[in-house]
Amino acid sequence: MSGDDEREARGGGVMAGLLAPLRLPERAIRALEDLAEAAGNLGAMRDELRRVREQTTPLGDLLPALKSLEKNLGAPLRQVLEQTKPLAELLPALERVEKNLASRLDSMHETVDALQSDASSLNHTMTELARELAAMHKTLSGLKEDVTRITDRLPDPEEKRGPLKAARDVLTGNTE
Repeated sequence: MSGDDEREARGGGVMAGLLAPLRLPERAIRALEDLAEAAGNLGAMRDELRRVREQTTPLGDLLPALKSLEKNLGAPLRQVLEQTKPLAELLPALERVEKNLASRLDSMHETVDALQSDASSLNHTMTELARELAAMHKTLSGLKEDVTRITDRLPDPEEKRGPLKAARDVLTGNTE
């Protein structure tokens, strides 16, 4: 850097003093340019403000209409609100009934589950019992056939009845 440049950078020297009044107008010119640019943007802002005014102008007429509506509907609305107060008191009672019904429903669900379990157990027991009855019936039929076969080998039925013949009649249900 030269000596003049250093003095100018420090703001010192005769030359800096002489040029100081010239610098002020440069700043003023820059400020005016900035103002002109900002003024150019004002047109868009004016258009936007005009549009907002046009949209909000009918709102001034709306206020008297709302007051009239309030005046005309105020009393009926108050009556409706007063009529709904008992409903607000009824809601807790309905909630209690709902909870009670829910607990009863849960209890009934548990009972139905228990009954279904019992029915399943009963069905299993009945199936086993039917199987055992079938086996007993088969055994009794076999015994009846054995008794009939043995008693058929006895002497002629015209003869005196013997103990085997009597046993056969009892076991086969023959009542001669």
